[in-house]
Amino acid sequence: ATCRIYISLRLLPPEPSRPTLGSVVPFPEAMSSPSSNAWITSGKNLKVGNFSLKPGDRICQMKDSTDFLEDPKALRKALDNDGYVLLRGVLEAKTILGARKIVVDALDQEWKVIDKKDHDVMEAKTLGKSKGFLLTGYRPITHHKDVLAALESERLCKLFGALFQGIPTTFNNKWVRVQSKGQFTDEHSDYFRFKTCATSLYVCWIPLGNYTPLHGTLAICSGSHKLPGYNKGDLDMKSELPERFEEYARTATWRTSSFDAGDILIMDIRTVHASTENTTSEFRISMDTRWQPAAVQDSHHYGFKVFSQADCANG
Repeated sequence: ATCRIYISLRLLPPEPSRPTLGSVVPFPEAMSSPSSNAWITSGKNLKVGNFSLKPGDRICQMKDSTDFLEDPKALRKALDNDGYVLLRGVLEAKTILGARKIVVDALDQEWKVIDKKDHDVMEAKTLGKSKGFLLTGYRPITHHKDVLAALESERLCKLFGALFQGIPTTFNNKWVRVQSKGQFTDEHSDYFRFKTCATSLYVCWIPLGNYTPLHGTLAICSGSHKLPGYNKGDLDMKSELPERFEEYARTATWRTSSFDAGDILIMDIRTVHASTENTTSEFRISMDTRWQPAAVQDSHHYGFKVFSQADCANG
């Protein structure tokens, strides 16, 4: 069967020439690791999607599964139990910086939304009341070699190859999210846009900077991947939440975290997630990709890049 995937894209300006990557420099001082737990101890509610949640009560710290990086069986168990795994330092910070530079350069040169008056351009400070937007599928960014160096890196290939116990594939379309102050992502599950080919499908979320939940980090709804209704045959492609989620959400616990460049989060395609609200003066930039074992796909691997055994061995 053909894998039908439903993707909503915003209209973008005409395709510009590709930005070029200059010399790689350390992250600006303003991007150094923030106080990672201040959001927990602040006592202030955190906006998560359309929910306002009290830290330590309905919104808690994510579990850290980094110790299981070399134990694929433990990672698979965590994904099954929790619907996600948080992994620290999987990618090199300089690789993330290279991808970030491509996005920031485009925001600056093509869309003129970066405040450079008193800030380094790489800090991605928002110019005036400029708003963030989706750059999903915008190939001058998503398929720039310095971006693909992160999104399709040997390290990710090796990691997913171990998780799948076989050859991994990744969806050719890439998601790029740029969010400014006051913006957030609504709660939803990605399953419903991939329902015809959702078997063993996972999302890999990659922040392109050092962020706390005050910048707008990914948050997951614990246990939501096990709610009923995902396998119903009459699901509307416009659906983004499983049945009974409204009732479940009344008492559900959400989890988020601070992230440093190089950290990643992998989640089950069914897991309901959102982002916290960006309350800062800088753009929060992230990318996410979809990964699936080659073995569960039709032979043509429609829409997916198939890696080789050698790719997985060299990570």
